[in-house]
Amino acid sequence: MLMLLKGRAPYLLLLVVVFSSFACNNKNPENRDNEPKVEGTNDIVDLNVSSIQDEQSSNAEILVDAMDVSKLNDCQKNVQQLLGSCVDENYSVAAKVIMYRGSDERRNGQDSFNLLNASEANTVKVTCDVISAWLGESKSYEFITYQEEETEFGMQYVVEVLFTQEKLGVKRHLFYFMDTPKGKLLVNMI
Repeated sequence: MLMLLKGRAPYLLLLVVVFSSFACNNKNPENRDNEPKVEGTNDIVDLNVSSIQDEQSSNAEILVDAMDVSKLNDCQKNVQQLLGSCVDENYSVAAKVIMYRGSDERRNGQDSFNLLNASEANTVKVTCDVISAWLGESKSYEFITYQEEETEFGMQYVVEVLFTQEKLGVKRHLFYFMDTPKGKLLVNMI
């Protein structure tokens, strides 16, 4: 018997340690009856999450309201209007600033989104959710650059916005606008 164990003692010792560790940490249902129960923890977590979301929302509202609109050009004013309408979840105002791009060829590049159409309303809501997330994570934002570029589709205007995020540094986002019969409308944002 000693011949069989010779040279295998380290492996046997490892197995004993693993099994004893497993036995000590076993959490089978019979042992759970003796553990103290914590009630109402979901309520506490839900309240904390809710208060964090409310705090982020109020911070975003303060950020949007703090900007002096009189010093902005038309595209920057549209970005400001879009930020404010997204924070307020005023999708009808947001829809008026976003260019329609869809299957209706006669509206492409000519019109803004129509909230009466469920698909278009969803696109506006998703766009606002993205913008609200950018604002909710930010302590501040500022307009950095503004550029006008001639494209094959007409004039394109690019507004660069810098969002300052606590502990994460800064994130730069670009808002692209095009001229339409309804004014300068948002075509894309990255």
